[in-house]
Amino acid sequence: MKLKFLLIRAMLASLYIVLIFVGVFFNYNLKPSVPEEYSEDINKKLATLVDSKGHFLVYNRKKYEAWVDLDFMKRRNKYRDLKYVLNQRFSDKELEEKKYIKWGFYDTYKEAVDDLGYLKRFSNIHTINDRIYNDLFSYSQLIGKIDKTEYGIEPYLYENNILQGKEKIKLSLDTNLQKFLYDSLNEVVKERQADGAVAIIMETKTGKIKASVSLYPWNMGYMGYIEPGSTLKPMLYAIALDEQIIRIDDVYTSDYAYYPVPGINFKVTESVHYGYGDLTIKEALIRSSNVIIAKVINESLKEFSNEWLYNEILKMGFGEKTGIEFKGEINGIFQSPYDWYPITPYQIAMGQGLGTTPIQLVTAFNAIVNDGYIVKPSFLQDKEIEKRLIFTPQSSKILKEWMSYITISGTARLAYKEGLIIGGKTGTAQKAIKGEGYTDEDYYSLFAGFYPVSNPKYTIALIVDSPKDEYYGGEVAAPIVTKIFYEYEKSLGENFEYTDTLYKNIIPEFKNYRLEEAYNILMNFGYKENKIIIHGNGEKIIKQFPNSGKTINTEEYIELFTE
Repeated sequence: MKLKFLLIRAMLASLYIVLIFVGVFFNYNLKPSVPEEYSEDINKKLATLVDSKGHFLVYNRKKYEAWVDLDFMKRRNKYRDLKYVLNQRFSDKELEEKKYIKWGFYDTYKEAVDDLGYLKRFSNIHTINDRIYNDLFSYSQLIGKIDKTEYGIEPYLYENNILQGKEKIKLSLDTNLQKFLYDSLNEVVKERQADGAVAIIMETKTGKIKASVSLYPWNMGYMGYIEPGSTLKPMLYAIALDEQIIRIDDVYTSDYAYYPVPGINFKVTESVHYGYGDLTIKEALIRSSNVIIAKVINESLKEFSNEWLYNEILKMGFGEKTGIEFKGEINGIFQSPYDWYPITPYQIAMGQGLGTTPIQLVTAFNAIVNDGYIVKPSFLQDKEIEKRLIFTPQSSKILKEWMSYITISGTARLAYKEGLIIGGKTGTAQKAIKGEGYTDEDYYSLFAGFYPVSNPKYTIALIVDSPKDEYYGGEVAAPIVTKIFYEYEKSLGENFEYTDTLYKNIIPEFKNYRLEEAYNILMNFGYKENKIIIHGNGEKIIKQFPNSGKTINTEEYIELFTE
């Protein structure tokens, strides 16, 4: 009897083993399984993103995802019984030929169990890391979202395997500065009834992006392009100085109209619709002379070819992606010199015929500000700096000094604010209409600038799209830059009034300055007209009293002696 009992137990055990074998090898699962389309990457913890001061931009929050195994339900002959429950959320068509359906997304495990109800025994509940985003101040367009946007920092980091396997990644962005930039651009768009605006602020020495705002349905800073207008002129002058095509004391004549190509009715004129007369290169830059930059390009092409000019501009990074960590960045537009017309070099001189993204523009302009070094832009705070020399430090120093006067006596006087001086170059770019040429009604107002002037910390490119009434870069774009840095520095709670000996407390050296330029500088210092004594009838100053280096006292007289 005992033997018979042992044989029966052995047979039952064998049958149990057979059942397990069948279940495993013939897919007769005893439990609901994980859907094939459920990617392990979704459940993999991704790095949180913070700004340069540790403020959150993107962080992970534990959530729960419920999947119903329809195949398992059918094998258990429960599909027909529970179909009415499934139909509460899915149609018959949605359920056809599906092995699994995603039932829901929950904050807690209990919520998932309660929502599944009768379906729980046929379901799997997965723990996932939900990404929570700071979408304030235009960050949504900048950061982007994995699997939801075709653009942005996060999709770039994910696709390049930078986001995975880390606890935290520090971005170079400064949320405080981002807020001031966002608020200021919104204000000017509303005030000027503009079509949009975009700006990027870069840390001068490192190329790290500190703030980036785009008031468009897409991120114009990396995915759109404009013509740079006169903001290109400092780079063109730097090339000419480096090649000794021009010297700093050269004088050119700004005519009423200049025809650079013989036999072609293409003329270059000044934006003020009259000639300025004889100007030094410094004066030509400060007044943004179209005629003189065209003449300098003409001089260049007497010694060099179109290919040379094209390659020099390519060195600045125009026409190709910067490689910044942003998915969706475009190349911009810069045609091969073999496709140029005879007038193309002179259009380029005025910043036309070249489609640049704002990130390309701020990167190229920053090379002037950064002693001739172009720095690869980056959103990663700890990334190693990549730079190369494209202008001589001597030329960069000269142009940076010249651009320091643009807010005092040049095209950006409305941007002047005592104690906080920005330097830079204004630009006003006509909009091009495909197949028709340039419109006289719509413009981009631009300012490429740096702050503070004597030891730049930040470089900025700012563009306002089709402002109404006023549209010159010096009247629309430049004053915003001063306001942004004023408010930002003030918010730091420090002594934000930057003392620059060139401007604030010390009388400058006015020798060789135009009288009008020196007069404007003194008026901005607070001198009254009756305290400025002018000797002679010349245009340029040959000496002054008190001499440069003396402390400014607006209650005393200052004398300027001309030729």
